[in-house]
Amino acid sequence: MSRLFINLFFIIILCFTLAVLPINTAALEMLDFGNMFNQTPEEAEVEEVPVDETFIAEYNLVSETPNVDRIYNPDTIKLSLETNIPKAYESNYDFEDITLTLYQNDELFQILSSDKILISPTIRYENDLIHVDYEVQVDYYSLGLNRDGFFNAEISFAVEKNLPSIVYPIAYRPEIKYVDNGTAQNNGNFIYKAFFKNEAGTHLVPTYFSVPYPESITVEVRNRLYNPPPLGYGLSSENVIPDKSSISKLGDKYYGVFMYSDEISKVIDNTEQAQLAIDALVQSLIRLPHIDRLTFFVDDAQVADSLYDIDLTTIYEARNSSYVYLSERNSTSNRYLIPLEVSGDNVYDIITLMFETLKTGYIDDKQWVQMIPPEVMMNAFTIEGTTVTADFNGIFLTAYQDDLAYQRMMINSILYSFTSHPNINKVIITVDGEVVTNYGGYNFTEAQLEPSYINFIGEY
Repeated sequence: MSRLFINLFFIIILCFTLAVLPINTAALEMLDFGNMFNQTPEEAEVEEVPVDETFIAEYNLVSETPNVDRIYNPDTIKLSLETNIPKAYESNYDFEDITLTLYQNDELFQILSSDKILISPTIRYENDLIHVDYEVQVDYYSLGLNRDGFFNAEISFAVEKNLPSIVYPIAYRPEIKYVDNGTAQNNGNFIYKAFFKNEAGTHLVPTYFSVPYPESITVEVRNRLYNPPPLGYGLSSENVIPDKSSISKLGDKYYGVFMYSDEISKVIDNTEQAQLAIDALVQSLIRLPHIDRLTFFVDDAQVADSLYDIDLTTIYEARNSSYVYLSERNSTSNRYLIPLEVSGDNVYDIITLMFETLKTGYIDDKQWVQMIPPEVMMNAFTIEGTTVTADFNGIFLTAYQDDLAYQRMMINSILYSFTSHPNINKVIITVDGEVVTNYGGYNFTEAQLEPSYINFIGEY
């Protein structure tokens, strides 16, 4: 016990002595305790093993994603690269030299490099040879697309790999609410067509309304054009015609539309907008049973240049034009069919042009939504009297087999387009010679007329 007290005494004396001795801080700084405890070990550099000059790299690309007729709304495409490259040579080769090229309607749409679309590849070794697994991001947003539709995605590697590219037919079809044609009604309501501007304000969209029978059907239609759909419909909420536009009878089934410059200036800024207002009034009113012809006045006169470049002396009547019916994206999920005029030398040329345009979606230098998948073919069509029978290949029935909205929109686009020709009023659809009896709610055992009401809104 006495030895323990002696040891404690000497420890206390030692601590006291050290406490009063001066400390050489310079010497302590030379020791750099911070670096001694905080320094992380340097990573060993990967030694690059020179490639034997006689070695020839070989590659084999394997698709892990089934390359089917069409991949709808894909997220990723998976690939594997098999090589004969030893693990020791890994640092000498680039395994991220992937390029994705998108084509639409056989035309280049965009090219994306690996940093835009490639999730970090996984390198693994089989028998000490390098194999690489890839996930290529091909979802709509990763590709930065500004349209949906049908594309060919070509994946290729750098030329020195001497690999054939792989092409994947892909499609982006978002969930939609197709504004359908409604059903024939017999409820005593007044059902009529009114034309409004699309959301971009560039084209007119035909829409149908159903209201209790009004005192004046002319006033009802005119007032509807004052009252565009509210936000959320996917149409323009701007007035298509100026306020205080009035309609007066000039003769037998001949009416004048009177507009005023102070109201025109509030909604019309150029000739294009003026033409849309004219067309909306003509196409909405000329369908009424008591109106066959329309002409226009500004400030009670038909003076040149009073409505931009519109010739106010023109008398408008119903047009015997043909139209192809396409759709377009808007800020909502609503989709409408929009008529675009087409022409040709004869009815056969026009039907062929309509079908090809429904597939490409391209007309008048604008890309619309493609209504029919590119792999759907029209084997042939015949015209007997006023009925056209169109025969398609088998892919017609499987293109949208799980999506009724797209089935309806596609088949209605065909019916509206074909029957818009003045000499055609019925359609029969067959697939490889067999009549289609159940597709999109249609049975073509009997020839089908134009659907009842296009873009049926009803009321808002």
